[in-house]
Amino acid sequence: MRNFKKKYGEYALVTGATSGIGKAFAYQLAQKGLNLVLVARRQQLLDEITKDIMKRFNVKVLALPLDLTSPDALHQLDVFTRDLSIGLLIPNAGFELHGHFLNNNLAEHTKMMQLNMVVPLQMAHLFGSRMARQKRGGILFISSTFGLQSVPYFANYAATKAYILALGQALREEMRPYKVDVTVLAPGLTRTAMVDHMQGVDMGKMPVKEMTPEQVAKTGLHALCRNSLVIPGARNKMFDIMGKYTTPRYMLAKMFGMLVKRAMDKKLVEYNP
Repeated sequence: MRNFKKKYGEYALVTGATSGIGKAFAYQLAQKGLNLVLVARRQQLLDEITKDIMKRFNVKVLALPLDLTSPDALHQLDVFTRDLSIGLLIPNAGFELHGHFLNNNLAEHTKMMQLNMVVPLQMAHLFGSRMARQKRGGILFISSTFGLQSVPYFANYAATKAYILALGQALREEMRPYKVDVTVLAPGLTRTAMVDHMQGVDMGKMPVKEMTPEQVAKTGLHALCRNSLVIPGARNKMFDIMGKYTTPRYMLAKMFGMLVKRAMDKKLVEYNP
């Protein structure tokens, strides 16, 4: 798509914008001429990226330091953007938990579900309603290849990403009559801070090829308005085909369980009461 600003309007909103795929989205959208609302927790990084983007691309960038899991986060987003034409929403913020399901405490599981599922739902409802009234807009949800199947030792994380996949593909059909594009991006292993901080996991032992955030973001933006789901990388697409057409889900769960277990420290995959 050549003219994002003409199609989607003046502003794009990106969460988790200070690193990884979110940061790549911010720079690529600015390069396309869109003004930005960037949301992240770390104010210093947010300010640095904001200044750099404005200097390099001559666009407006509004920074909102915000913990999206706070009780009033949606209200703050609503107030902050009330007078802006948000035409493109990318709820990218999220985090993962790995290891045996019982070794991660329930509060952390619940917090991950809040950030990975509830927050994107809330934002899609808030900004989707504005877009539907304007008869113009786009939402790019961020799932994961782990959301395409059941993955032991990433059980709840994979489940949160499966929810986003189901939500996004359904909303694509509901929002189509109102000229709002909805696409789900499902990256595989990507060189991000989240992966770097996975303690006790050697992703080099997994049969996946690492991609850069810039590659993933570019693939997602290219698919927007074209596809309901886009999976960057040929090997990642192959796993999706296996899950849909050639391998029962219970066998895939066993296979991924063995692969992940091999890549993870023994103490992480055993229940430690």
